[in-house]
Amino acid sequence: MKKIVVLPFLILLGIVLTACGTAEQSSGDNKTSSVTPEVLEEKAEYVGMADAHTVEVKKSNATLSFEFTENFNEVLNEFHPGDNVEIFYILNDSGKKEIQEIKKVQ
Repeated sequence: MKKIVVLPFLILLGIVLTACGTAEQSSGDNKTSSVTPEVLEEKAEYVGMADAHTVEVKKSNATLSFEFTENFNEVLNEFHPGDNVEIFYILNDSGKKEIQEIKKVQ
């Protein structure tokens, strides 16, 4: 008789402990995904499009590449090779520079 009473209690205890572990893991994941990436800045000379989603600029004889989203397609048509630009960007999850804002500087 004792085995019949103890068995449901052990099963219930196991379920409660499993649920607690899952909750802790979930809350830990939310902390890392809610971190806002730092916005960085570069001033350089606009070179042009490297491909359908990458822009190249030149700074001190080095060429830098920046990825962009569809939001910047029309904006980038306003730039010409040799224009001085200021780029605000983040490092995305892949470690690539992703444009957040780009503008001409005089």
